[in-house]
Amino acid sequence: MSDTVTNEPLAERLRAHGAKLPRAERTVAEYLVTVSPDELPFLNANQIAEATGTSDASVIRAARSLGFTGLPELKRVAARAHRSRSSRAERVDAHLTALGDDARAVTEAFHGAMRELLDDNEQLIDRPELERARAVIRSARTVWSVGIGTSGAAALYLADQLTRAGYPARWTRATGFDLANELLAARPEDAIVLFHAARRAREFTDVIDWAGRAGVPVVLVTGTQLAERHRHEVAATLRCVGTASELARWTIAAVQLAELLAVVVAAGDPARSADAHRRLTELRRTLTDDQTRREPE
Repeated sequence: MSDTVTNEPLAERLRAHGAKLPRAERTVAEYLVTVSPDELPFLNANQIAEATGTSDASVIRAARSLGFTGLPELKRVAARAHRSRSSRAERVDAHLTALGDDARAVTEAFHGAMRELLDDNEQLIDRPELERARAVIRSARTVWSVGIGTSGAAALYLADQLTRAGYPARWTRATGFDLANELLAARPEDAIVLFHAARRAREFTDVIDWAGRAGVPVVLVTGTQLAERHRHEVAATLRCVGTASELARWTIAAVQLAELLAVVVAAGDPARSADAHRRLTELRRTLTDDQTRREPE
């Protein structure tokens, strides 16, 4: 860590709230301002407490006193400004350098990031929005699960889990003309679940606009900024975030949220889900038995 570093987003928060902070929290805040934005995402509360001679609780309280929901959001906001000034390649190099080459240390950092991801995204769940999303999916004739870019993995997972629970679903990660062909059959009695992380993409806004004109309800799964920007244009908005260290990325959080959404939907009609699984088992047995009979001796 360099003593000459100033993390400006945190420095602004410190100037705004510093006078009201207790001594221990101010010590933490002043330390965080000087931490390199390449190093900060990998620090946990215990490491910060050791560096400042305070406690884990003081670190968490300091983050909240600075106006954040907790340490994970503090790290994301601090890293966001740095990301805007650096390329993806530069960030990857800096993050891997910060991790080092010790497999055990990398493993510990990774699992720490996964725990942070789960805890942080649990706080982001808006219960009324989740209820609205569940209602939209349950009443849909077909659920169209759409993932922009790497979000296609989460879209595929949701479609797969909904289908197995007895709710017909299709998925796509297509763009442009191919995406138009995919969505051509969507009707107002259907629903679209749209996955996209953070950066505005043409397909993202175009799907929302088209669905609004066509009367197809949209459930949006996205980052906090796009969720706030588009929440009045869709039927429900579910937010999820990755970790500032990028060890646990947004796509992992989106898959986790897809699993939650599928379970919440299925739990409302256990008999329907059980029947779908029974039919799936029978179909699998039929197909695998047929395949065995066709194989040459």
